[in-house]
Amino acid sequence: MALSLSFDVTERNDNKLLTVLDTTGIYDAVTNDDGWGAPNPVVTDIDGTTHTLELDITLTISNGTVTTYDSIDLFTLFGPFTDVSDLSFALNCSMLQSGGTALGTSEDEFPDGLYAITYTYDKGLGSVITVTNTILLDGRVANALYELLRTLPTDYECGQCNEKEILDIIFMKTYLDAIHASVYSARTTAILDQLGVLENLLTNVSSYTW
Repeated sequence: MALSLSFDVTERNDNKLLTVLDTTGIYDAVTNDDGWGAPNPVVTDIDGTTHTLELDITLTISNGTVTTYDSIDLFTLFGPFTDVSDLSFALNCSMLQSGGTALGTSEDEFPDGLYAITYTYDKGLGSVITVTNTILLDGRVANALYELLRTLPTDYECGQCNEKEILDIIFMKTYLDAIHASVYSARTTAILDQLGVLENLLTNVSSYTW
């Protein structure tokens, strides 16, 4: 078998750091024959020139705006790599550049939206190994909603509250849960629409009379 890349993505609670973790694993003839290591490519071969490792990221926010960022040379930012465990890449907004303009500074939050992330190894001689995952980041709306949830009075625990403000918060929490339950690539347009609705609710409050 040949190398077959895989990765996971996590967003830090403050939305300022996005970590891409290589989950390909180490080659084992029985349990993981498409992992890193001979006879497959070896991580120590990655040099940023003839053996490259890159990320390509495209962000689509809720209003449909699409931004494609420049390829991120992981060797330059995080190398050299001596072990598979080194293949963990903590990105901040300053590292996402589009035509020389950064998404933000290292202290800025990542925007909510759909991130199409392509992870590529090129061992030279025209041989490219790549994998793409699309993930939803919603840290900004989630944190804003969690702050609202903290304001719920204890009377709600006894089922005694039916004020519009409380019902709005409960509705938005349910809406966010529904977005999480429906995230998959075939519904990207619907997911962005739902994210836009939730952003609007958090900004303008709902018009529902309950």
